[in-house]
Amino acid sequence: MSHFLTIPEEILLLSIDESGGISPESKSLDVVLASSILMDLAIRGKIDTDLQYLIHVDGTPTGDAILDDALTFLFQDMESRSPAYWITQLGLRADGYKEDLLASLVLKRVLKVENKKILWMFATRKYPLIGSQEVKEVKVRVRDLIYSNELPELQDIAIISLAYYGSMLEMMLTTEAIHQYNNRIETLAKMDLIGQSIGQALKELSVSFHLSSMAKAVLGIKTPEHKLEALVKEIKTKYNIEKEEDLPPWLRKGTDQYQKTLQFIEKEGTADVYYHAGKQTYYVRNYPSVFSL
Repeated sequence: MSHFLTIPEEILLLSIDESGGISPESKSLDVVLASSILMDLAIRGKIDTDLQYLIHVDGTPTGDAILDDALTFLFQDMESRSPAYWITQLGLRADGYKEDLLASLVLKRVLKVENKKILWMFATRKYPLIGSQEVKEVKVRVRDLIYSNELPELQDIAIISLAYYGSMLEMMLTTEAIHQYNNRIETLAKMDLIGQSIGQALKELSVSFHLSSMAKAVLGIKTPEHKLEALVKEIKTKYNIEKEEDLPPWLRKGTDQYQKTLQFIEKEGTADVYYHAGKQTYYVRNYPSVFSL
């Protein structure tokens, strides 16, 4: 079946709750989104993985702006690196991807934004027609698959795998259903897609994200320097980053861009900021008024 939406778009939809915000269960959304980009690119034959490394296969554009931005980024570094490394690097760009994915979903008329609130365009939670077939929205589609013995498509395997390893199953299923269908969920999640290494890396990073969210509140931070240092420390904890060189330039001390980050934090009075690499622009995370992040 042709898919109306990409895997990252469906993961973002999966995270949106009935109130139009990001579900509280999606604490590890940034790394799940990063992994979803890798999985989508793998299905399209752009990358592959073995037990240790991500393998560059084909750098030609896919035609999807968000996937192509990530693809260009991946192919700028042809060294042999682990899937965990690339999940981290794409995860560090996740704020920009969320913004772009939301815009794409609005453009495709799946969502609309009114009064800073996300609204579904389709009351029945189905996507527009593809050919003569109406396609079920991701939550409904995945639940139906888990409750049945049907053979899954690659995109559905990816969605279930991402939810399983990224601790996001609660956004689709009740606790009782997760326990009842645990064997079926594990079987679907562990079907070989682009290697178990991505799933394991996602699982480990998801744990780090949960620990980081528990320790996020920092009291007594006054200066912009202290605020930025706290932000860098939080990001290092989330992504298990040990080497300074693995931080993006806007967070790496000693770079010109680090100074620009510092100036932006000083101007805005908060370190709750991100840098959109595609637009080359800083933003305050003010889309919590749309997303309850």
